[in-house]
Amino acid sequence: MKKSIMMVIVACMCSILPLQAQQNIDEVLQYIEQSSKELQAQRRLTEAQKLEASTGNSLQNPTIEMENMWRRPEAGSEAELTVMQGFDFPSAYAARNKIAKLKGSAYESQGAEVRQQILLQAKLLCLEIIYLRQQQASLNERLSNTERLAAIYQQKLKTGTANILETNKINVELITTRTAANLNATSLQTCMEQLTNLAGGNPVNFTATEYPVEQPLPDYASIEALYLEQNPELQRLEHERNAAQKSIALNKALGLPKFEVGFRHNYGLEGRLTGFAIGMSIPMFENKNKVKTARAQSYYTDTQLQSAKLNNIAQLKQLYQQAQTLQASATSLENLLQNQNTIDLLNKALDAGQISVIEYFTEVNTFYQNRETLLQLQKDYRTVTAQIFRYEL
Repeated sequence: MKKSIMMVIVACMCSILPLQAQQNIDEVLQYIEQSSKELQAQRRLTEAQKLEASTGNSLQNPTIEMENMWRRPEAGSEAELTVMQGFDFPSAYAARNKIAKLKGSAYESQGAEVRQQILLQAKLLCLEIIYLRQQQASLNERLSNTERLAAIYQQKLKTGTANILETNKINVELITTRTAANLNATSLQTCMEQLTNLAGGNPVNFTATEYPVEQPLPDYASIEALYLEQNPELQRLEHERNAAQKSIALNKALGLPKFEVGFRHNYGLEGRLTGFAIGMSIPMFENKNKVKTARAQSYYTDTQLQSAKLNNIAQLKQLYQQAQTLQASATSLENLLQNQNTIDLLNKALDAGQISVIEYFTEVNTFYQNRETLLQLQKDYRTVTAQIFRYEL
């Protein structure tokens, strides 16, 4: 009884631990990789595809024939048993075996491609969630400041020290800010639900509010080499190209004679006769144009691989240039805003009557728009670098 209780406790702790451990993006990605229903299905599909690729390289089914021939009743009958085994030219089996291995590798790369896409989607969601939380903090700060001003000017309106235009301006700003905060909170909730869906419906305990520490952007040449070398799409296409090239050798081998070897036993009137049977089939018609077809398919897969390489290089160059531009813009704007304490200064100026409410909100809106632009630049930069370093997933 005690042992059963302990097993239940251990099982519960194991189910709770993943929820407590997901504090950064890497841990979230590990959790999703383990929990994703789509990835689980893809792994099973890859296993099935590899098994299917390995079949079809066995010997043909043996044939058994039994003949019984009658003469006149007084003359008796004769019977003959024949067992035959057919097989292709030996080089065909070697070619099929190589093609099966290449197809298996292509299916593995296809599974890795799906895995990378899902993990990249999850990482981009995590970056979006961090951005929305930072945006929510900024909106909450702005909302709190506006609520404070609305309360002050409502009291001033009662005492006659403020006019209705100023009060209405603040109330409109209050509604606008509260609406923006509510919409942002809704977007944040939606992203968390999408993250849960990627984890197979299991809740994801992701609470980060700051981005991971960014490493300096390496030079383009080193990134391009790794990007192409570890790209599962290019790996899949390369395996498919090699398999298509081996198909040429296979179809040439299938154009060579096929053989049959067997055993024959005859039950005749003159006694029993036992011997071997050898046959040969010359494929003169059934393999017509198959070698040409295989060569055309090989050309197609090779061209497809080269096109995919060019497209990936073009995409990487575009992402790299975007990353450089976004990084420079974010750094410049961050340095500009870092030394400013605009809101406190504006509050003091407004309280002292040095500026009007309209002037105040004009400056406040400019400040928060700049801050929102900075948050957007920081998020966009990390989104682009996540796509650049997708091969690390």
